[in-house]
Amino acid sequence: MRYALQRLGQFVLVFLIVTFIIMVVTRIGSKDPARDLAGGLVAQEQVDQVRELYKLDQPFVVQYGYWMKNLVTLDFGYSYAQNQSVNDMLKQRLLPSLFIGIWAMFIGLLLAVPAAIYSAYRRDGLFDKSMSTTSFAFLSMPPIVIAVLLSFFIGVKLKWFPVDSDYVALWDNPWQHFRNFILPSFTLGLGLSAVWTRLLRADLINTLQSDFIMLARAKGMSPRRILWVHALRASALSLITSIAIQMGGLIGGAVVAEQFFAMPGIGDRLVFAIQQNDLLVVQAITALLAIVVVAVNLLVDLFYAVIDPRIRHARAIK
Repeated sequence: MRYALQRLGQFVLVFLIVTFIIMVVTRIGSKDPARDLAGGLVAQEQVDQVRELYKLDQPFVVQYGYWMKNLVTLDFGYSYAQNQSVNDMLKQRLLPSLFIGIWAMFIGLLLAVPAAIYSAYRRDGLFDKSMSTTSFAFLSMPPIVIAVLLSFFIGVKLKWFPVDSDYVALWDNPWQHFRNFILPSFTLGLGLSAVWTRLLRADLINTLQSDFIMLARAKGMSPRRILWVHALRASALSLITSIAIQMGGLIGGAVVAEQFFAMPGIGDRLVFAIQQNDLLVVQAITALLAIVVVAVNLLVDLFYAVIDPRIRHARAIK
């Protein structure tokens, strides 16, 4: 319990530092933050109203305190560039990006775990060498290259899935949801699977040489149970850590996937907000990303004790 409270305190501290830095950077990078927030070419009276509303004539600490007060009440402000509240924009754009991230990670794990297990089991065999070459190929490809290949061969030539995607909620129409999200999700998922395959394979090779694996084999335990239960569980820590780290990096790939496949997600809005110096939108999106990344890392750190009892015992001693 004490460890969880310590990690929660670190979570709050990291969130405050990250969001404060983002606020300062957006303000410094703008010649006139009030005019940018007001929408650019507007009357000076409206600019003055925005400056007063968001305390832009006050020190950064005061501006940040005012922004945090609004954040607690879930009021992210108003985007004059998009002519809507930031809250409404997030409601419209958050779910498409969330689904892309979830399906990309699901695809990455679905491809990586079986491939890594079989590669480690048949080390230096034909399958292992083929997977090594394939993973290197996907690691070297930027998401935009994967998006072009998928859209050309699967979207244009085979016409299996639409290239221009629309957001369809899973609960509204599961089949149309799948059709519209498959290409953007595979664009990110293939790269993730390459990283996780190599990472998990290396850990599994070391684990399969451990004494407890030798003991399980001596007891006559089936290779499937040894690989999928004992070896996988003991090798999962690095994979789980990588999953947590990749959560933050997914937004970079999501920007490419959303823009290439015309998916109305939050990454597309972030690019537009940066181009328009829409400071409140940039702050809101980066704040959400900070919350997700830090919260996932917190949960993963606490989940380590479930995966590996040695970590739980070490924490108990402390």
